[in-house]
Amino acid sequence: MTGLSSTAAAALLIRFGANALPERPPDPLWRRFLHQFASPLVSILVFALAFDLAHWLYEGAEGWPIEATAIGLILAFNAALGLYQEHRSEAALARLKALAGTHAWVVRDGQLIRVATDLLVPGDSVRLEAGDRIPADGTLTNTRGVMLDESILTGESVPVEKAEGEEAFSGTLLVRGKTYLEVTKTGQASAMGRLAAMLGDITAAKTPLERRIDRLGRQIARWVLILATVLSLVGIVAEGVSRTPEIIIFAVALAVAAVPEGLPAVLTVALALGVERMARHRAVVRRLSAVEALGSVTVIATDKTGTLTENRMEVQSLDVIDPARALAAIVLANDADPATGAGDPLDLGLLRYATARGVDVASLRAAHPPTAERPFDSAWKFARVTVAEERRLVSYLKGAPEVVLRRCVLSNEDRESWTEKADAYAHEGFRVLALAWADGEGEESLSLIGLALFWDPRMKAAAFALDQSLLDPIARAAIDRLKAAA
Repeated sequence: MTGLSSTAAAALLIRFGANALPERPPDPLWRRFLHQFASPLVSILVFALAFDLAHWLYEGAEGWPIEATAIGLILAFNAALGLYQEHRSEAALARLKALAGTHAWVVRDGQLIRVATDLLVPGDSVRLEAGDRIPADGTLTNTRGVMLDESILTGESVPVEKAEGEEAFSGTLLVRGKTYLEVTKTGQASAMGRLAAMLGDITAAKTPLERRIDRLGRQIARWVLILATVLSLVGIVAEGVSRTPEIIIFAVALAVAAVPEGLPAVLTVALALGVERMARHRAVVRRLSAVEALGSVTVIATDKTGTLTENRMEVQSLDVIDPARALAAIVLANDADPATGAGDPLDLGLLRYATARGVDVASLRAAHPPTAERPFDSAWKFARVTVAEERRLVSYLKGAPEVVLRRCVLSNEDRESWTEKADAYAHEGFRVLALAWADGEGEESLSLIGLALFWDPRMKAAAFALDQSLLDPIARAAIDRLKAAA
């Protein structure tokens, strides 16, 4: 495998562009500053400022325009505070993007080199291992027990197995196995790029607070205009047309006095305090008005993965005959790396369970290095590892209960009993894994160890208030179990 040459890669990068998500250019500072005056209430104050200055100039610019200065300071403070908070939020988001910058091993000029993922081009061959994020759309080659977590695109927490020649999409996570990715689409043409483009076309609606402020501003403007008009007409009728300029000035001045100049500043300060409070809880808010909208939320409709649950499989319990051998099986027949967190979520859950029960994973693996193994695959639905144990070879298997039980030496009654147990656990909402062992390097005539029960723990902050009559029995059982665990 020689991959692309550096010259060809540079030419393709110019042709297809960087492997990065499309971004809208930021608004210039002057436009963001002017956006702070978009509120109708603020517009009234701007009009009041202009009128007061015009009146001051009309009177000969004598003295200092105190009212205009006060209004101007309020408007400047309101705009500066809003702009400052937006700048802080944008800076925080920029830092998050910088932290997300990744690199990948790519075959260039016949050798593996490490390059930034935004420099990948169609035709590149990228080397991937468990724990790597798929950097672009492409086709998998040289696959070895590959399983992808596609929850970022599909919302499903269960990883998907992939075979030679199948397509992988950018943003998904390789949780198990090794493979090469022949890049076919990058940047805006990739799955994540198309998704980002669709999201970028969405026009953000105004928040409830912005709508209420706009309505209040329009109401104030309407009544102020009516008041000024009525006062002008009454004054002209009472004083005569010759006093029209003084009457209009008086009417407008009275109308301006009716405008609550301090309201925009008070709102901005209150929302800014909310932003600061949320920032202490590591929540970045880009728009000040979104704080009030978040505070008004009463119900959030959401999918389960990573929202109601923690999106990590945990061992709830073991139903086993030999607990000591069960712990050995879940550690040795396991490809996950607890130090880096790379590996299948089920394998990581098994290692966390063993560690919590005092097993030194590293020492046990060092004492029993594998002599042979078969990785998990959907074709056979189990994984096997053969290790040296007390001067003899022992094989440990884990896999789907229906497959492992069929390979075990059991009486008909015992086989039916364990099958019924596995079905009952699955009906309660658990994912069930069977464990077995055998002398020598074998996959038949196994001795059953038992069953491991997995579940995806719910988040502590997730409350359940569902109409259970709409759910099937399995879902109702799962929710009852989550409530009991809470």
